[in-house]
Amino acid sequence: MTQPTDIDIHQCLRERRQVAIVWSIEDVQSVRPDLDDDQAWQVLQRCCRVHDCSVGFNWLLIEYVADDLYPKEQSENGGRP
Repeated sequence: MTQPTDIDIHQCLRERRQVAIVWSIEDVQSVRPDLDDDQAWQVLQRCCRVHDCSVGFNWLLIEYVADDLYPKEQSENGGRP
């Protein structure tokens, strides 16, 4: 078995002249604090698959995807279904 290697992601990106924006489960949970870590991870993965490059990966996308995957209870969202 090989040992894990420390990778400097910033250096790798610089060498390839690339940038990356990182979103975390904490970002999802700031929009939907009711979601646990696994649910927030599922939201992030779905956002990555469905985001539109012309609009981007943003807070609204996180909110829409979270609400689609994990609908809020009616009492929490003002009675909306």
